[in-house]
Amino acid sequence: MQPTPEATREALLKLLALAAGPGLSDDKGTEIVNDQIERCIERTKAEASEGAALVDACAPHGKAMLTQAQKRLEQLQAVKTLEIVARENFGVL
Repeated sequence: MQPTPEATREALLKLLALAAGPGLSDDKGTEIVNDQIERCIERTKAEASEGAALVDACAPHGKAMLTQAQKRLEQLQAVKTLEIVARENFGVL
């Protein structure tokens, strides 16, 4: 079975939804995949920054928030890598 651009896009969107978590990815899938990934990365960076500020303020949940955001950023970077490979093969998805 050869992957099609449509199947590849759907697979990337599913991975993005898993990596980003509820509320961060575009459920409609109308945006370009790379733009969705970048938006999720920016939101997660903001969340990490907020977590770091809470750690600095000695808030008890700050460390957990920061750790979760860092893990999500790693996952989003992995999805971004796959999107780059897919874009090289199929063009903008």
